Amino acid sequence: MKLVKKTNTYYLIFLVLIFPVMITVDYYLIRYLVNLEVEEVLLHERDRIEFQLREKGNLPTSSYVLDTMVLKQVSGPVASFGDTIIYEAYAKKTVPYRTYTFNTEMDTETVQIRLKHVLLEINELIWLLFIATSFIILLLFLGLFFINRSIYRWAWSPFFNNLTKLKNHNIIQTDAIQLEPSSITEFQELNQVITALMEQVRKDFQNLKEFNENISHEIQTPLAIIRNKVVLLMESTHLDKKDQERVQAIYQETNKLSKIGKALTLISRIENQEFKRSDAVDVHIMVGNILSNMEEIIKFKELEVSVAISSTVMECDHILADILLTNLIKNAVEHNVQGGMIQIVLEDGSFKIYNTGEMPEVASEKLFDRFQRGKAKTDSLGLGLAINQKICEIYGFKLEYEQVGEMHIFSLFFSPSNQA
Repeated sequence: MKLVKKTNTYYLIFLVLIFPVMITVDYYLIRYLVNLEVEEVLLHERDRIEFQLREKGNLPTSSYVLDTMVLKQVSGPVASFGDTIIYEAYAKKTVPYRTYTFNTEMDTETVQIRLKHVLLEINELIWLLFIATSFIILLLFLGLFFINRSIYRWAWSPFFNNLTKLKNHNIIQTDAIQLEPSSITEFQELNQVITALMEQVRKDFQNLKEFNENISHEIQTPLAIIRNKVVLLMESTHLDKKDQERVQAIYQETNKLSKIGKALTLISRIENQEFKRSDAVDVHIMVGNILSNMEEIIKFKELEVSVAISSTVMECDHILADILLTNLIKNAVEHNVQGGMIQIVLEDGSFKIYNTGEMPEVASEKLFDRFQRGKAKTDSLGLGLAINQKICEIYGFKLEYEQVGEMHIFSLFFSPSNQA
């Protein structure tokens, strides 16, 4: 939910909760003010009556007098306000009145006089109050809504511009991110924190990249020296059979270590998005070249290869596309049984390879993890499928594995329409 919508929702909830309170408070406040005004009128009329009695000895003509009563016994002064309802014949309904009763002297006798003043009907008052208050609240809410939207667009404009920049920013870029300044203190502080954080991340990325490049280079150099020395030892005639086997094992492990270093460096480069190109790769031609390069090992394992290929194009870096398809085909060849079969099906937007083979010793959901081997093989690094998975993540491809009986199936979907 957007901030402006959430804010307006809170405003609406607040107004809905405060509305009954406002109605109640307004009702009693208006009722108090009306009664106060009426009481002032009645007190003024009392003073006029008492003045008339003192000066002329009779009651003045007044529309406020309800009735007079001569009292024979007076227990004390009486002066009180009250409310009453009187039936008005002309209106054929009862009308509420505010009354004031007091005692005074007239012709040496104490008389009680009660004055009255018509009041607005309570139901009409409540209805008018409800309409007026509802209208005011509606105007208030609409005003707050439009004002809030206007302020939201103006005040949050730098924030959303910077958010767009952050979404489009690539950490691989050498240039530091430039955020739009804001006159709002909190936003400006946020910009400073984000800028400092992004700069630190950029430096860490560059340092990690340089470290990977340096360690890869520094490791490969001594490994090459070791291999050369081992080759010289293997050519020596002074070694017995057991020593030759040991030297051969050293040579194999050295080659394996070299391959691991290159594979891990490749994974790191893929994760760092150093392969930025997006070439139009003809998968048909590339698969044919890969099969030609593996022709000897295919013949050695007496594999039956069938290919159903239609010309299709994959949008990917040419080097990574070659690595991706080579790993899949190489995996099908190496993990196949002697005299097994391989079937390659290439359709528009998808590449599927079927191969016979033994049951994998690793759960299918872990096949794409690093250093996971389908079966225990000393010459398998367990990094080929992990590299493939990283390539697929970079380009939005989808790589799946399933097993049907003795048949292993890897499916590569490189067209968005085939990734559902």
